Amino acid sequence: MKIWKKYTRYLLSGEWHIHTTYTDGKSSVGDYCKRAEEVGIPLIAFTEHVRKDLNYDFNVYMEDIENAREMYDLILLSGCEAKVLPDGTLDVENSVLRQVDYPIFAFHSFPKDLGTYLDALHTVLKNPLVNTWAHPGVFLKKSGMDVSEEELSRIMEMLRDNEILIELNRKYDGPPPVWIDLAKRYHVNFVRGSDCHHSEEMR
Repeated sequence: MKIWKKYTRYLLSGEWHIHTTYTDGKSSVGDYCKRAEEVGIPLIAFTEHVRKDLNYDFNVYMEDIENAREMYDLILLSGCEAKVLPDGTLDVENSVLRQVDYPIFAFHSFPKDLGTYLDALHTVLKNPLVNTWAHPGVFLKKSGMDVSEEELSRIMEMLRDNEILIELNRKYDGPPPVWIDLAKRYHVNFVRGSDCHHSEEMR
């Protein structure tokens, strides 16, 4: 069972997309926990950037989260944000995906080719380890690409059938309203992901 199904009541009240000082964030695991208690956020999913060639100690990151669980009265999930590669695989070792509670995927520095994008998306949506599509549609918008309603409907069906959440990303104000309306029509579940890089962004 995917971890989010255990915490469905917190999908829109928790904070499910967090970056810390282990990569490009400005706040520590502890900073986020303190802030969550201050503003009344019940759940934090830490989704640190990963690559197959990591430049930080992932085990220390995991230990940091485990220690925080003992110190704070919060639901704390370990997670990672993995980049989609052109062949639809993820730039992360499967051992890492299996180790964390909440793996999510995103498109970063991807070829600006709609066919390649759609093929990769269809492949990653079949990956049983992923839980959420992070900042969906943002890469398409930045690249000046768009998908047809027919194709978008197919994507929504795959999200629903594979129990993958679609992230409501505050940082990039996405996905577009038409995506949200279609996701509701296909009964796709939403999750709040502010893409925080500083604890003060939690609110």
